[in-house]
Amino acid sequence: MGRVLRRRSVLSGMVVTGGAVTAGLAAPLHSGAPDSGLAVREDITRLANAPRRLARLEEVIGEMQRRSRADPDDPKGWRVHALTHAQVCSSVSNSDPAQVHGCWWFLPWHRAFLAVTEWKLRALSGDNTLALPYWNWSSDRRIPAAFTRPGSPLAQANRHTPDRDLRPTEVDQLLHDDALASLGVAALGALSFVARTPAEIPTSFGGIAKSNPAGWHGRSRMETIPHNAIHNYVGGEAVDGALGDMIELATAASDPVFYAHHGNLDRLWEAWRQDPARKATEPAFAQERFLFPWIDGSVIAVAAKDTLDTQRLGYVYDSLAVLRDGVVPEGYAEASIVMRPPLVVATVRLSPGASRRTLRITGVVPTDRPLTVEIVLARTGENGLRISVGAHAIGRKHSEPTFPDTELRFDITAAVNRLGSPAAATVSVVPLALGPGQRSWPPFEYATMEVLSSPA
Repeated sequence: MGRVLRRRSVLSGMVVTGGAVTAGLAAPLHSGAPDSGLAVREDITRLANAPRRLARLEEVIGEMQRRSRADPDDPKGWRVHALTHAQVCSSVSNSDPAQVHGCWWFLPWHRAFLAVTEWKLRALSGDNTLALPYWNWSSDRRIPAAFTRPGSPLAQANRHTPDRDLRPTEVDQLLHDDALASLGVAALGALSFVARTPAEIPTSFGGIAKSNPAGWHGRSRMETIPHNAIHNYVGGEAVDGALGDMIELATAASDPVFYAHHGNLDRLWEAWRQDPARKATEPAFAQERFLFPWIDGSVIAVAAKDTLDTQRLGYVYDSLAVLRDGVVPEGYAEASIVMRPPLVVATVRLSPGASRRTLRITGVVPTDRPLTVEIVLARTGENGLRISVGAHAIGRKHSEPTFPDTELRFDITAAVNRLGSPAAATVSVVPLALGPGQRSWPPFEYATMEVLSSPA
């Protein structure tokens, strides 16, 4: 399992064994899914109220964990399965064709990975109704209790989660902007799946195509926030500097919360795709194949085109609503800001008469420690209203090639209007705690900060 599973041109739904393509275990593609009907992925808070179903999930994940403790290379074990994520994340740079982060493979690859996870759980348990739950962090701002219960296989992970709720900006609820706040997750307002230029990457839902002639890469609107922020929050950083599994690229998928987090991201992708205009794709996307190790040691291929139909992968969601029952979590009707000493304070000029304003931060430098920051806007020279316009989450630096987000963009149009359209504004970069008792943070280093304006 030390090698990277390279994607190659194989027949949809066939198994690759020793370099040969043969019909068998995974043919047709969704043979791991129930033979009749579909499994339903449920909100973990609902599943927690169904003790028998929750116990079945815990039992089979616990069995995979026990197999790995007995034999780390057991293909039916949790470790071998989790390493699949490390192979396309921590083991390769952005220039490597195997890397699925920082490009339009991020959402479909993770959808395929979660589907294969379910197929394994069903095959090992003999229960074709088994499905992974999702964590609706838009409604539940702390790790759900089912994942923290002592002794549960769902709690078997290294975590140094801070003793605080997730901030609205971390889950991409931008309360200062009425239009975006109504979406629940601001990324749902993205108009396009694919970015055509580097400047479009942060505002696209899916990211830049890979490969592309110029070798561009970068995290899409979904992959930066809320994706990165949840990873940082769950994993956390201990006082002695130890990092939780969800922060480390090589270990993130070993934490069962990983699957509930990505299940919610996947659910939001499905909600975004409810607009028929967003269902179209391109030949280069449809022709891709993702390879995963199967429980008998062979390799299973999932076609990217099949990730555009969750029923083909054997599951549906119990709900596509962003907020459970439409209820905003108590205490978040307005964005209250507890100001720690900011890492950066800068003044930016605001051109009069602009209809659209974007805060642009360039030359962001990777950090040696994980860092999540909130971007706060205020009128220069005043101690009045402070408005949180977004967040950014940086994982621990592994190597320069695996850090794609050197330029950040935040739409501050609504915030400037709320501030009364002053001639200048103060931007504060405020750190958020990523561990119990955290008192120090790495520096937030950048090259330039400016406001880009579009004329009225």
